[in-house]
Amino acid sequence: MEQDIRNLFKDEDETNNKLPVSHRDGFLEKLKESAKVPKQTNYAFIYKMAAALVLFVSIGFVVYQQANKNNIEVVKIVTIETQLKNIEMQYLASIDAEWQNFIALAKDKNLVKRYQQRLNGLDQNYQEMSVRFNDDNNNISLIEALVKNLQTRLQLLKDIQEHIKILNQETKHYETTI
Repeated sequence: MEQDIRNLFKDEDETNNKLPVSHRDGFLEKLKESAKVPKQTNYAFIYKMAAALVLFVSIGFVVYQQANKNNIEVVKIVTIETQLKNIEMQYLASIDAEWQNFIALAKDKNLVKRYQQRLNGLDQNYQEMSVRFNDDNNNISLIEALVKNLQTRLQLLKDIQEHIKILNQETKHYETTI
């Protein structure tokens, strides 16, 4: 069975090697039909493009929202700080006016010194809270504590003045009855 394949083809009749006449026409016809086969759309590619588009739009939206949120937070912080400074200035002006009235009415230097120490203690506490507020601007309870401290100082001075007025009236009433 061992034969050279070249020899096999030499022995064959060369007339059988010719193609039929209609072979070329049939081949061209089949080629045209295969070209007419509708090209299937590549849905996987379309899905990938749509997913990439959705991803980019989502990332863009998140970045935009984050930037917008940061701008709003900065505006809120500036607004809160400005409002707190205005409140602080008003209270400090009132406290200073009440203190000057207290000094004018008070005749006892020990009383003045004692209340000055209490006010200095409240002021020191206020300064410590202010430092903490600068570190944490969003702490509402800290803001409330700052305002409460200022209110306490002002109320303390008003109470002292009322007490002094009552004592002065009693002294005048006592002097007139003697």
